[in-house]
Amino acid sequence: MNGFIQIGIAISIIVWAVPSTAQRANPHLIYEENCASCHLPHAGDFVSEKLIVSESGIVGKASGRPVIDYLKAGHGELSDEEINVLIEQFEFIQESGRLFQEKCIICHDNAAEFARQKLILRDDIVTGRYTDRDVAEFLLQHGRLDASEAQKMVEVLMRQLQVK
Repeated sequence: MNGFIQIGIAISIIVWAVPSTAQRANPHLIYEENCASCHLPHAGDFVSEKLIVSESGIVGKASGRPVIDYLKAGHGELSDEEINVLIEQFEFIQESGRLFQEKCIICHDNAAEFARQKLILRDDIVTGRYTDRDVAEFLLQHGRLDASEAQKMVEVLMRQLQVK
């Protein structure tokens, strides 16, 4: 009986830990492969220029129609998983307020490339790949960010590191 309890605890720990470290589909790649040929080349630009958040979720600025309705009707010929990944990414872009473009782009190319080349997750903490510095602490004295912006930027960078 004691062995069964230990196995149950081990399985529970694994199930609990997987979502925090699980990688998800790359929303940038989905957008670039399925949307960028007709829309703006970067999803962030597309979201900030063409979409807004309303009571219905993410909608077109011009049409007011929910983006999910366009996508579910076949626009872009995306799978349900790809649609969910894009909608989640569009919402995240809106929520983050394009902070990287406002405060970081002057020195760093783009968030996705910067994070994947210069940063790494160590024990669920975003750190410098080569410096081993805790990025959350570092950002408090870097990039003209206040504490809430630094926290939001860590979320943006962590999100970039969690994609396939």
